[in-house]
Amino acid sequence: MNREQIEEIFDECVSPSLNSGLAFKVWLKGEWDTEDGEDIADFLNVYSFVREKELYADELLCHYRIFKYITEKNELSFFSR
Repeated sequence: MNREQIEEIFDECVSPSLNSGLAFKVWLKGEWDTEDGEDIADFLNVYSFVREKELYADELLCHYRIFKYITEKNELSFFSR
């Protein structure tokens, strides 16, 4: 995914407490280059992040890896549109 696609998903799915600066940092890491946008959107819609605490890109990606692992292992489609 390119930077604009990641920022668009953040704009649609994430609370205002997570800004596009975080989307940019995630894009720089390149971990979502080959990921499906729907999986990322599902993850961002499901997870709740504490507003008072600053969230780092590495933390967000760690949570995403856990989410991805669980959904792949369970082969469930709870979050499909």
